[in-house]
Amino acid sequence: MKNKYFIFIFLLAIIFLSGCGSQKKEAGVVEKTQETGCREEEVILPNYGDPGKRLKNCFVQYPGEPSRDDKSYYLVEDICGQFTGQFIENVLGKPIIKTEPSSVSGLYNCSYFLNESEYVMLVLEYLPIENQKKGHEVLGRTIKSDPQIPMENYLVWQEDGLLNTIYLVLGPNKFIGIERSSNLDFSAEELTQFAAKIGKEIKDYK
Repeated sequence: MKNKYFIFIFLLAIIFLSGCGSQKKEAGVVEKTQETGCREEEVILPNYGDPGKRLKNCFVQYPGEPSRDDKSYYLVEDICGQFTGQFIENVLGKPIIKTEPSSVSGLYNCSYFLNESEYVMLVLEYLPIENQKKGHEVLGRTIKSDPQIPMENYLVWQEDGLLNTIYLVLGPNKFIGIERSSNLDFSAEELTQFAAKIGKEIKDYK
């Protein structure tokens, strides 16, 4: 009987200790809460010495750069790593079955697939936003800002009335473009609402 008692106590100790380990997890291992958010915690990032920080909205903040003079958070090139599939799923209100980064070196984007062929895409660009606007205007497109989006923004409308792309401006030479596959059946209002929700989360970032 004593042996059975000690074995029982030993098993209980193992179960208890297994739940008390480090809070750092791999970036791809997401622990969701019951409110469709994520547990706020440090995450291990590939090729980074310091850990990142996963926020409750499932966005991952990468380690800050020591050379920065201000305390603003700067978006980095790993779009899929920062704007996680869970983050986009929560913002969009639709399941994301997979994420796919660019296969071309020097292009910083991530595609979020709703099924095998339809997706929305976030594109990070280090280009003058004014030049982008002028380029679209040369093509006969109309550029407007939308007050629903809580940060500097530009919506590009084609001559046929279709919404071509949305720019969320992080600085004079840095912006996030929101695009979609040609077969994605999203209205302009749905895409604008999507941009507004992302803008709400990153409006203080650079």
